[in-house]
Parts: sequence; structure tokens; C-alpha cells
Amino acid sequence: MTNSTLNPPVSLTVSRNGGTPTTETCDLLVVACEPRNLIGICDYTPAELDLFSKFKNYTFHTTLVKVQVPATPPRFGIILSPQEIENMAGHVSGYRNETAKQFSLETANGMTENLVTVYQLQGPETKPMTEQEFLDNLNATLPTLEWWPYPDYEIVTDPAQLPVDLRTPYFDHFDNAGLRSGGPWEYLDLQGKNNTIYVHGSTCFESVLQCWQYGGMLIENQGRLGWSLPDRKDAKIIVLGAGPSGMMFAHRLKELKYTNVEILESTGRFGGKTHTVTYDTPSPNGDVTACELGTCYLSPAYDAMASHFADCDFMKDNIREGMYLTPNHKDPKGETIRGMTTANQFDGVPMPAPLIDYTEYTLLKGYYEANKPFADPAKWMDGFDADKLKLEMLLKLLEYDALLALYRGLTLPMPLSPPEELLQYDSFYDFLEKNDLLLLTGMLEYAYSVQGYGPLKQIPAYYGLIWISLPLTIGMIFSDKPSVTVLSKGWLDIWKRMAATLNITLNAKVTAIDRAT
Repeated sequence: MTNSTLNPPVSLTVSRNGGTPTTETCDLLVVACEPRNLIGICDYTPAELDLFSKFKNYTFHTTLVKVQVPATPPRFGIILSPQEIENMAGHVSGYRNETAKQFSLETANGMTENLVTVYQLQGPETKPMTEQEFLDNLNATLPTLEWWPYPDYEIVTDPAQLPVDLRTPYFDHFDNAGLRSGGPWEYLDLQGKNNTIYVHGSTCFESVLQCWQYGGMLIENQGRLGWSLPDRKDAKIIVLGAGPSGMMFAHRLKELKYTNVEILESTGRFGGKTHTVTYDTPSPNGDVTACELGTCYLSPAYDAMASHFADCDFMKDNIREGMYLTPNHKDPKGETIRGMTTANQFDGVPMPAPLIDYTEYTLLKGYYEANKPFADPAKWMDGFDADKLKLEMLLKLLEYDALLALYRGLTLPMPLSPPEELLQYDSFYDFLEKNDLLLLTGMLEYAYSVQGYGPLKQIPAYYGLIWISLPLTIGMIFSDKPSVTVLSKGWLDIWKRMAATLNITLNAKVTAIDRAT
């Protein structure tokens, strides 16, 4: 990529706030939006179009509901249904009680009403359901679920009487064929060409963490990757998309002393797939409840990013609260909060109760997967020893870490060259099975799938090892911090503070991009 800024090579036609379109130029174009949204607008090369055509994505839908707490309060504040995750048919796959998340399950159960986020996930094989179809599906199926504890509920609406929900294309990724043909590394090869770089989640992984790491990896490895930022600090840089990836990369550029960076956002809001909505009622004491319809959790893997954000004052008074304390997975008041459904998870043996505690599930599922088939299915639990299993799982987690370092290396968030051996596995489950790690199935099933990233038997092993990374597992084993935390003010508060330091133009419609390719 040339560093000359005498003749800026990228030309954009932009309309701001419904105004007359104007043409302007920039020295560097940063695509932080879904790159497929620019097809027909940007003069993509055949190589770019071919790469983007290989993307697979899910459709994720979350809905906020207000529930009446029943006379017999629920045992869990969060429930995940592995079977519905495996089906990926758009049915309700779980929920998170936002009131319990914020104030503890004991407090939530002592109230009259709670706020609950319900989530649904649809796979890529069928036409994406519309927002209304997701809502119709929710209303038809929610009352029939034996693990849904709130018979009296209503969908929360905003002042315009519209449902508070989020429907979004989710987790752009490559299937095994796309990975084996080099998809993520073809993406790396495109970086800097035509004075364009890509930082959208499709480059590596959907999460905020990997987007932050990927931006840092690009900047730190410019020479190795064959591109470079402009020499002049006043060079004009346009970032397309004010989601987390675009804002975080613009923030990095500001830290590098670039003074002429503008983010163009096509909608009327920043934050992308972060959708934090806050309510002061119902509340036990008038405090605000931060309900997350999008970005939600942090883990020990986020520590470096969170520390950097804190140093920049983006997390002021937005404390990280422990939701499930290792190893008992409890909320801030010490209450067990997670439950797992068992339907179709223990085929061929007497099934445990339909709904069990997360810790019990991880032990049973790991024991089942590691020991099936059983000579006598009726006696499949005869060798079960919970304390012994916990120790064995710890040792298997250390084995996983060793294999992770071997197969995908230590570069975050992804290796700079294809990990050929890792790409030969058919799925994350296949990787666990062939490396004698099935004892970890239940634990990793939740840690991976609860985020909406797909089931272990369908997702390529590569993505499993990207998400279940060394910082995450080491934190789970050795850190005295909670294994999962949430933000007391929600994720959107971070982006609001960051946005105040950036130049963001909302409602900016880009209708043409000419990079003189």
C-alpha cells in the first residue's frame, strides 16, 4: 500500500443526514461494516467478491419480556437448551433473567415482576425468518416449554409501541471448505490492497474481544502482512461502520496520533450489535437494570482489553460484577443461577431430570460423552464420581491448552498462517473426540454455544479454538476473578464514552466507492 497522500486514491459518494450527495476522497478506507452490504456500492475486485461469497451466517433474535414472578419462584435465572442450539430452527433456545443478573436471583424472586431476555437462533440452511416470524414463533412456543417458568409475560415495548427486540445476521464465518481453502488468510492477504483494510467481525470472529485483538494484530504486524498506515498523521481516514469494531479501530488510530479520522455510520445510532436498554422499573431499590439484547458478557480473556478501556476512562463506574463464581457458578449473592435442559442429550440411557444445574450437567454430559456406549445403559451412572470427575476435567483442560498452543499458536486472535492440522478436523466435537477430550463436552458446550456461535458438532474446530482461547481457559483455571462477568451499566455505556472522543457521522449514506482498482 502506498503512503503517498498527494493524490488520495479512494473516492466516496456520501449523503449526510439526507442531504445532497457529495464526492470526497480519503487516503485509507477502513471497512468495519458487514462487507457484503457494500456489494454494488464498492468497486470490489473479483478476489474480494469471491471471498465474501463464502461467508456463512446465522440469524440471532433476542426479545425483552416482562414477567410476573410465580408463587413458586424459579430455581434458575438463566437456562440454555442444548437441543434447540443443535436444531438452530429459530425456536426459543434459552433466556437470561436481567433482574437476577443485576440484583441476584434471590432478590429477583422476591419481586413481583422481572425483566427477561429470551433468545432464538436460526441456522444458515433456510431463509432467515422475519422479525415478526421470530416473535410469532416465540409466542407460540414459549408457553409450551416445560422449562420456561413464567406463564404470565408480556413483550416489552418502547414508546412507539414497538417490541424491544433485536434481529441481526450473526457470526459471519467460513465452513470447513472455506477454511481449508484459506478464507481467513485470504482476508489477511487483502489487507491494505486498494488502500482498504477490513476490521469487521467476519475477518476473524464475531465477538468484541476478537475484533479488538484483530485490530491490534493488523497494526502490530503491518510489515509482516505487507501493508502500512499512512505516513502523514493528518491523512484522511474514513471508517465505515460505528459498531464496536469500527469505533475500536478509530480509537486505536487516535492513540497513534492520526488527527483526521471520521466514522460514517449508515444508521441513526452507534454501537452495532450492542443493544443495552435500561429500565428503572421493575427494580428492588430504584437502580437501573441494564438489559443486554446483544453484547453481554466478559471473561478473564477480556482482561487486557478491559484494562485498556479502564485506563481510557471508558469504564468509569461501569464495574464488572461476577455472575458465576468459579467453580460453583453463582451470582453476586452466592446463588446458583444457571440451568441446562437435558432433552436428547443422553440418548440410550435413562435421562437425568429435564432441567438440572449447570455444574451437574457439565459433569454428567462429560461423563456420558467420554464413556459411551455403555455395556449396561441402565447402570451407566455406576462409575460416576463427581469429585474425581472435577479433577479429571481440570487435567483435560490443561491438555486442551497444550493442544491449543500446538495447533493454533499463541498469536491473538488468530494464527497468521493456516493451521493445517487443525483444519483437518470436521468439527469442534470431532477435535475433542479424537484428542480424548470429550470429558469437557458439557463445559465447552455452554461456553461456546451460549453466545450463539453454533453447536459443537456443526461448527469447525478452528472457531472453537479461537473462542475457547488460552487466556480464557487459563483464567478459568487459575484466576480468582469470576469466570463470567457483566457490566453494571451495560456495554453501550462503554461505546457512549468512546464515541465522545471520536468523530462519528450518523445517518451517512455511502452510495459509491471508487478505489481506482
